[in-house]
Amino acid sequence: MTRKDRIEEFFRSLKKRKAIAEERFEDIKYYRLKDDTRSFLRGTVYVEGDLIIGYPRIPRILSLYAGVKSNIKEPFWVEEKADGYNVRVAKVDDKIVAFTRAGYICPFTTDRLKDLGDFEAFFKDYPHMVIAGEVVGKNTPYSELYPAYLDEEIAFFAFDLFSKDDWRFVSPEEKYKIISRYDIRQVEHWGPFSYSDLEKVVDVLKWLDKNVYEGVVIKGATGRRVKYVLPHINIRDVLFSSHLMAELPPEFYTQRIVRMVLSSKELGISLNNTDFCQLGEAFVSGFMKAVEDYLKDGKVKWIFELKFRDPKRAQLFVDQINKTSKTVKVKIFSMEPEGEYWRVVLEKDFLRSTGYLASIFSGNLIYD
Repeated sequence: MTRKDRIEEFFRSLKKRKAIAEERFEDIKYYRLKDDTRSFLRGTVYVEGDLIIGYPRIPRILSLYAGVKSNIKEPFWVEEKADGYNVRVAKVDDKIVAFTRAGYICPFTTDRLKDLGDFEAFFKDYPHMVIAGEVVGKNTPYSELYPAYLDEEIAFFAFDLFSKDDWRFVSPEEKYKIISRYDIRQVEHWGPFSYSDLEKVVDVLKWLDKNVYEGVVIKGATGRRVKYVLPHINIRDVLFSSHLMAELPPEFYTQRIVRMVLSSKELGISLNNTDFCQLGEAFVSGFMKAVEDYLKDGKVKWIFELKFRDPKRAQLFVDQINKTSKTVKVKIFSMEPEGEYWRVVLEKDFLRSTGYLASIFSGNLIYD
């Protein structure tokens, strides 16, 4: 039995157990793994006889020195961890598409791939490779947070390469060389380093924190990787999320305070009264905006804009969000042509936050 036959047999067994979901995007039929199994991660995709593995979760270290010493026993590189959302870009039959972390083909990202890099040239040379990267910018659908240094509507930064055939990540050094041959942007990176170079790494991290980068991923030459967050991004995290305080677990916020304190101490970055005031304001201002929205419109919402090349994909995007989420609903507010694009204004309604405030303003009793 060939490897492809074994994959097909495995996925037939998953289908019988209802562990995978059949999905469609235009004329592409594909199967998405709904949860982790013993062999594959959630978001793994089976399409056209190929298997595109789910992107793995990267463990976090809270102590740079101890974490690197314990986990990275080889030369390593330090890569920017950008604020955005994770996609895997691959060629499926004759189309190039972007898969989300959960394994859906994203109509918005797929629609805009021509603007994000010369993927046609890359996949002409490497049709069996997959590019993992971060989509970032001022106008993206899944996150209001974007890199502070970025002044673009949308951008793509590649951070990993792997093959559909063996699923192993290409080494950082080889990845940088391959992607640099194409008009595809990569995350900023530094290295190689060894444990004895950590003072140099600290200098890099201080510069990144000063410019409000989110953090870094530290990648060993043979694949071991950990992530490390910087102090000041935690204030931005709270600022851009506190209007959704009812949507997120308390640990989301306490963890950011922990990370902020620990990384500032280890890197020798002082936190002052300005930082503390900004953190407090970030907590209050966002939730105050949510309350104001509710009192005005009876719901907690986010109005945002996206540009699509194909207006049909705007509706596909909305339909996908509404199908897959029980707590968020999206609708198109307006759609107008703008050059070669369609400018689409959308409203995202947060049902959990709306229900929470509705209960409060209905006078319901709360026990705490």
